[in-house]
Amino acid sequence: MTAALMMLPFQCLQAQDGSKNQEPKPRPKTETEKETASAFPLKAAPGARHLTDGKGQPWFYNADTAWMLFLKLTKEEAAEYLKDRKAKGFNTVQVMLTGFLGMKNREGRLPFGPEQDFARPDEAFFSHVEKVVEEAGRQGLLLAIAPAWSGCCGEGWAGKEKDGSLKPLNRNGEDKCRELGKYLGRRFGRFPNVMWIMGGDMDPDNARGEIRHLALGLKEAAPDQLLTYHAASSHSSTDVWPVDEPWLDVTMVYTYFRGFNKAWNKNQPDVYEVSHAEFAKSPVRPFFLGESTYEGEHADWGSALQARKQAYWAVLGGGFGNAYGSPNWNFPPQWREVMQLPGAASLRHFRRIFESRPWWTLQPDVKRKFLLEDERPTAANDSATAAVAADSGFAMVYLPSDRMVKIDPTVLSGKKLAGWWMEAATGKVSQVIDGPGKSGPWSTRPPAQGDWLLLLDDASRGYPPPG
Repeated sequence: MTAALMMLPFQCLQAQDGSKNQEPKPRPKTETEKETASAFPLKAAPGARHLTDGKGQPWFYNADTAWMLFLKLTKEEAAEYLKDRKAKGFNTVQVMLTGFLGMKNREGRLPFGPEQDFARPDEAFFSHVEKVVEEAGRQGLLLAIAPAWSGCCGEGWAGKEKDGSLKPLNRNGEDKCRELGKYLGRRFGRFPNVMWIMGGDMDPDNARGEIRHLALGLKEAAPDQLLTYHAASSHSSTDVWPVDEPWLDVTMVYTYFRGFNKAWNKNQPDVYEVSHAEFAKSPVRPFFLGESTYEGEHADWGSALQARKQAYWAVLGGGFGNAYGSPNWNFPPQWREVMQLPGAASLRHFRRIFESRPWWTLQPDVKRKFLLEDERPTAANDSATAAVAADSGFAMVYLPSDRMVKIDPTVLSGKKLAGWWMEAATGKVSQVIDGPGKSGPWSTRPPAQGDWLLLLDDASRGYPPPG
């Protein structure tokens, strides 16, 4: 960056049409913003394993992944999409701010013009983004936004081109990246329903300094908005950044499963394995599953069942939520049909049954004190997984397929049990009418084929039937 350029305030540099690029002036909040503020911003309390909303209540992160929402859809189409996601029980949508490198939005606009100069943001491009962010807030949805996707496979903003030339993050340098972060923080800081995803499908070493300065700029200008990092598959945020990194508020884990041969790293641990590893780290940071197998992709691997398995494994593994994905990450022409994939609809039941109990108190049953035996092998993309509340008031076991399991209900408090089976695909709940008491371990299996969740309560707690 030249000395002359460094003297200019970032927000007053010329826009692409030659006019001065002015940021929105402070103004009174609209009624929509006031309503959104009641649920947001989210907070990550020190030492907590979950986030809280604007009312101080735990936030169960049930996200859809619509990476190209800002670029592929009009404002009206985006509103339609968000309404459908809200109706299906999602409360969060993960998106890219600037898409893949060189990608234009529906109006044919680039975020920084053809030269990708971070000091010259395109007003029309970012104005459209603001309108969609406001619409998400109106619908009570959190947007987790990746400002400059690093990219796994040559599509991103970080690193080098094949000819050795620098990509925009590196070419703009640390100072401009920090100023861009401040610009974005000032522009979008008025929206409490925003958090930020740094990186994007890549570890940070190809632009570590630039990414750090972009994050620090965001944190400086919008201190109430949370930041996380999207690392390469099989890595978490805290695998690639120090646990005391000053801008890193939340950890994202990312993996597929053993035997999945489509990822760059062929040795993919299962979701519950990376979740257990993240839960064991100190100091404690809240974490969520930010990406895994997408429904509707990679043939049979992209099943509705796979989408549910990884969601349940993430939360029973100690996370505060999960991100679902489908081909609508890139909005193909048939995106309205893709919205109706069954896995997406079934995740409303996933959210519902966890929110029926104080889910944030669950601790993974890593040492198998509750789930004693599982007929199926571990690390085979079909393992039963369990968690027990910290106060022993309830416990859950997720079974991806029909099998016999042995559990020990004596780990729960109280003298009597109440229990339910929930069919994960449909949300249908049936009470365990004649379930054994607490005299010792007992074996059970789901009522039918499919994937099921078994919920056991200390009956004295008086929890209502789930759903």
